[in-house]
Amino acid sequence: MNSVNATIAKRKASGFTILEVIIAIAIFMFGITAILGLFQVGGNLEQSARVRAELAPAIEPLIAELRRDAWLLDESGAPTGLRTYTGTEVPGASGYRFDLIVRPPGDNPALRRAELRFYRKSPERVLTRVSFMLERDVPIERRTKRP
Repeated sequence: MNSVNATIAKRKASGFTILEVIIAIAIFMFGITAILGLFQVGGNLEQSARVRAELAPAIEPLIAELRRDAWLLDESGAPTGLRTYTGTEVPGASGYRFDLIVRPPGDNPALRRAELRFYRKSPERVLTRVSFMLERDVPIERRTKRP
């Protein structure tokens, strides 16, 4: 009889309890969830890198064009205000559009902080942003050119 009790005790000691199995499954699911979250982060980083690579050749010429042409001029060639750029196609990057947002001047009225927001279909889904300083200075060639 003593050997029967010892055999039963060995069987009970060699298996897992339901609590141990539930804890193991919970730890496994937590790990899998973290790994799947990394895939989403990696996908977002890949998309961001792709957008920046597609827009990179077009951004510098676009900023130069905006610095040259963004200001509206009066008859004497003095800047009077800013043009509105909303939903404008990005030259050299088909399928992309941009909005130009210009902040009011701070301490220096000749400088304004400008931001380009790039998107494809909806302005609410901004893919990337580029900030630059927009000077109130207009090239002399543009000031002297009469329409």
